This record gives sequence, structure tokens and C-alpha cells, in this order.
Amino acid sequence: MSNIPTAKLNSGYEMPLIGYGTFGGNDAPDQVYKATKVALKAGYKHFDTAYIYKTEEALGKAIKESDVPREELFITTKLWQYFHEPQHVGPVFERSLKNLQMDYVDLYLIHWPFSWEFCGYEFSELKATKDMKVTNVPIIDTWRAMEKLVHEKKARSIGVSNFTIPMLEDLLSKCSIPPAVNQVEINTALPQEELLEYCKSKNILLTAYSPLGNPGYRKNNHATLDDPVILDIAKKYNKSPAQVVLNWGVNRGYAVIPKSTTPERIEANFVYFKMDESDIEAITAIGSEHPVRGCLPENMWGPNCAIFD
Repeated sequence: MSNIPTAKLNSGYEMPLIGYGTFGGNDAPDQVYKATKVALKAGYKHFDTAYIYKTEEALGKAIKESDVPREELFITTKLWQYFHEPQHVGPVFERSLKNLQMDYVDLYLIHWPFSWEFCGYEFSELKATKDMKVTNVPIIDTWRAMEKLVHEKKARSIGVSNFTIPMLEDLLSKCSIPPAVNQVEINTALPQEELLEYCKSKNILLTAYSPLGNPGYRKNNHATLDDPVILDIAKKYNKSPAQVVLNWGVNRGYAVIPKSTTPERIEANFVYFKMDESDIEAITAIGSEHPVRGCLPENMWGPNCAIFD
């Protein structure tokens, strides 16, 4: 049996705090199919995908071919920006279910807090540019269509991704079903202390994407896993730097969804251990003074999509 802790969501369901992320490049579907088989064998129960990743089908196929019962798994997928108008939420969600070969998901998220003009459901039609126009569909309109999925028992929980505190405040003031999760970038370069505290106070679980950062990418900064503080703590616990950084997140009280296609890393990432509070604080301090955000929507889709201060 795995000793990976779970968190009880405000919807009443349990979510494992270490999951497997399936975002990738052009060859992601084939890689995710093979890697999911490794992850299932290692004991992973929590899998994170999205319609736009084009990996739902590969994930669903690997799960279907395994002997792991569906009810033991926690599956997350996401609603992309083209589908925020309420009439498109149900149809694109049904496509996700079909891809996954499932009749429900455990968690359905709004992927980004802005909308683009609908241009079809086929992947060939979904061409984003560096100058995307935002259509300003009210989040609450999209959310109400997602609440319907809960009432229909097709999504057990619903949540958001990349939402700031003011966005969450606005949604909480209008919604019937509160978001169970907010999936955001969190790593040692971006510890998100204020958002973590806020979400805990509202009983919203955070999930960290890019929990290991982008090693080697940070300008004028130690690559995330090479920081001397992390290396010292890794020695203390006899763990790898990646295991330390992932467990820093779990010990702070949120889920982490590392992605890898290397069997050894997939297995190594699925390790939980308790850390001393002083070590957690030391790692948090690395990025507290000058946080660096790696995932900026304006860099991908232009200035209309800028949402972070």
C-alpha cells in the first residue's frame, strides 16, 4: 500500500497529494501512454490531464488496459479557453469523457481565467497565436455550466486553474458550488505564500504544476534543484533534490503533479516523507524575496492574456 497522503476536498472527496502530470509536446500521447503504465504500476492514483494536452486518450487507454479499478483513481481534466461560453462546456466535456473512456471525472477545472472566441472542437481548429483576443465571457457563466456537470454526476468536483485571490473572491461571491481546487504554478522560485494561506482559509486545495520548476531555466538564479539549501536538506533526509522539493509542497499542504517520461524518475517522484518545519521554511525562503514566475500567459498568447501583477 502507498503511504501518499490525501486531502479531503470541500466536495467531500479525497485527493492524493502526489499525482502524475501528462502535459507534453508533440509526442506526448505516445509517451504518456507508456509512462502512465509505469505510474500505475508504481502505485499512482492521481492523474492530471487536459483537453488541450491531447493526452486524455492515451491516459484513458493505459488505465483501461490496467487492472486498477476506476473508483480507486482520481482523474483531473480541464476546460480550454475556446469553450467558456456555457453552450460549449457540456459538449467539450463529453469529448473529454469519450477520450478518457470514462463516465465521470473526479475534478474538472477552468484551465485559464480568460476566454477566446469559439472556433470548433477539433484539435486542428484550435490554433492559438501570439496575439489572442479575449472575449470576456463572465467566469460565473462558465462556472454555472460546470456546476450542472456536478448535478449530473459527471464531475465529482469542479475547480479552477491560474486564479488569483481577487478572481477567487469574485467567484466565491457568486457561485453555488465553491471551487474545490485551484491549480497554479508553485515551486521554490515561486512559493505563493499569500495564495496558499488564502486558499487554506477558504478550504480550497492548491495543486502545484511545475512543482520542480524549470531546472536550468532561471536567470540569475540557481537552477531550482541545485540550490545549496536543497542539496543540504537532501543529504539530511537521504533523498534526491527532486524528492525534497516535491515533499516541501506536500508538507505545506497542497498537491503536486510532477511530469516525467523516465520510469526511474516517475517511481522516485512517488515518495512521501515528513520534513521538519525549519527545513520547509528554509526552502520557502529561497523564492520569497524575489519570486520568479515561469508560466506567463502573455508570453504565450500576447498582452490581452496578461493576468498576473
